Amino acid sequence: MPDWPDAVLFDFDGVLVHSEPLHYLAIQRTANEAKLTLSEDQYYTELLGYDDRGAFKKLLEMNQQTVDKPLILKLVARKKKFAEELIHAKHYQGLAGVEQTVRALWRDYPLAICSGALGNEIELMLEGIRLRDCFRVIVSAEDVMVAKPDPECYLRGVERLGQRYHRRLNPKNCIIIEDAPRVIDRLKPLGFFCVGLASHTPASRFDNADVIINSLELSEIKAKIPRLQVFEG
Repeated sequence: MPDWPDAVLFDFDGVLVHSEPLHYLAIQRTANEAKLTLSEDQYYTELLGYDDRGAFKKLLEMNQQTVDKPLILKLVARKKKFAEELIHAKHYQGLAGVEQTVRALWRDYPLAICSGALGNEIELMLEGIRLRDCFRVIVSAEDVMVAKPDPECYLRGVERLGQRYHRRLNPKNCIIIEDAPRVIDRLKPLGFFCVGLASHTPASRFDNADVIINSLELSEIKAKIPRLQVFEG
């Protein structure tokens, strides 16, 4: 195994799968039922990086509505129903280069998914893009006390990878691949090597990323992170 990094940790939606339009549509349908307004631009600028609870809390605030916990739970449940319908209808796909790059990294590095999505949604879509076997550790919204953009999700991922591989992993030697600038802003002070994936967000917004990439194509990964040893098989 190469000396660096200790591990590679991925966000899921917008990084491994092109599923943000799916989540936007599910949240928009839920918002319409609740007579809340949400534009596509608002979703990508204001809600990206939050889990469902955080997204609906923010949406209520944006609509000048009372932030009510029982209402948020009701909205989350409706959104979950809509999202599962869209997942079963295959309203998602793996992003360009994902399968080749993930399988190349999997040969040499411990990999984890650290996401604000629900676990069943991650499992269904990961099976759909044929990459479930590459990830021994998945941290989802149900696994943390404080949701993204808080760094708990990634810290828990590092901890679980260390337990899984019987190694002491240092966040300063781990790579994060994330498409939400507000999440990277919280991770960088902890020493993570942060890769900003500009799949939905302009590269100019990634103020604290160590590297900014436009895709997970293997050629771009090799060019932008030459220290990372990636071999095509």
